[in-house]
Amino acid sequence: MHRLACLLALLGVFALPLRATTLEEDVSAADTKRVLSTLRSDADRLSTLLSDGLTYGHVDGRVQTKEVFLAAVRTNRIKYEAYDYQEKKITRVSDDLALITGRARLKASAGVQHVDFSIRFLAVWRREDGVWRLFAYQSAKLDEPVAAPAAK
Repeated sequence: MHRLACLLALLGVFALPLRATTLEEDVSAADTKRVLSTLRSDADRLSTLLSDGLTYGHVDGRVQTKEVFLAAVRTNRIKYEAYDYQEKKITRVSDDLALITGRARLKASAGVQHVDFSIRFLAVWRREDGVWRLFAYQSAKLDEPVAAPAAK
């Protein structure tokens, strides 16, 4: 009987997560997967990270749905080569809604044209059926150079 109790106790310990994650960590992880999937042109993986109701606004004013954005990634009409955060803040709005704001430096190509620029962005993440998905995204191109935010 003692062996059975010890075995059940061990199984209980291993069934517990080693550390609970916060909403901010979960959203950050989903966003990292989104960026990596975009850089790798992995539209199938990216599709699972985007809401069916996605509105994706680019710096040039184009607004795309999930389907149109994924088609562009699949065909490499725009090939993202780098997406480096310079500033990133995650704000919890509710248990199922979070914002990511910040600045990033992007490198991309469309055919023979290559671009390298900085953006300020707003990403709206929504938990849908237990999964964090990008619901809305808007970015604006920044003029160079960009001053770092003042220390508080």
